[in-house]
Amino acid sequence: MQNMWKNICHGLNIFKSEIAITEINMKKDNKDIEKALTGLLEKYNIIPPQPFRLYKDSNPDVINLLPGYVFADLKLEINQIPLLAWRVRRKFVELKKIVEDSVIENACLFRFCCMGSKDKWSLSSLLYREMDLLEFIGNGKIISVQAVITGEQASNVILRLDTNALCSIEAGIQMPPDTPLIDRHEIIAQRGVASDLVVDTNVPQSSIYCYTNEGEFRYTDTDMELYGFDDLQIDHIRSAFQVLKNPDLSKQWQLQHKHLVNLVRMVFESDSKREKMILN
Repeated sequence: MQNMWKNICHGLNIFKSEIAITEINMKKDNKDIEKALTGLLEKYNIIPPQPFRLYKDSNPDVINLLPGYVFADLKLEINQIPLLAWRVRRKFVELKKIVEDSVIENACLFRFCCMGSKDKWSLSSLLYREMDLLEFIGNGKIISVQAVITGEQASNVILRLDTNALCSIEAGIQMPPDTPLIDRHEIIAQRGVASDLVVDTNVPQSSIYCYTNEGEFRYTDTDMELYGFDDLQIDHIRSAFQVLKNPDLSKQWQLQHKHLVNLVRMVFESDSKREKMILN
């Protein structure tokens, strides 16, 4: 029995060391992301229409594939494709199916909350993301917004879809530096509710927690083809893959990008004027 416990403890120590090494190796850069995307394209025999970059490149012959909010303050060029990267994440795809397939009946209220840190997000980028998710999951278009913003760090926005459903979006960038994005998306329907978090939880959960002398390590991999990348990097790779696989998608996302940029502008205008803004 004593030897068995020694073996178990030895195994746990090895496991903790492997977790720590994994966390260090998980810090991927742009080159790693592009290499992973190239690997997926080769695996599924997809030939890109032209060279691409997953970061800004001034070469007009190179496609720039970046999250849409990166281009929010710029005039969109032909070779710049705004990625609505969150749309490929499994939990949002499943929420959309729940609404479309009437698993919950007559969705009437959407409650969204999203908190990030200043070093990774701006308030505008969070609002851009959440309003697109509302239209994507809610299967409708935003027709009115009313917002209250505090110091360009926190906002509370009330919106209405053309399906007559209401939504509240709480967004803020007051989290400590380098904090992973914390979000929650809840749908309340005439019959049934749905959420992307487990019932009675307020923050996303990791698969494995390891507490060591070196600190706390969390271990979660959600994509077996993209091992070691974080959620945002996986979204970036997968959405870029979808655009290169289906070029028509880029036109749809470019149009949606322009719509979202206008919505973000209206949110700030609503706050400054202290009134509801109606989309024409």
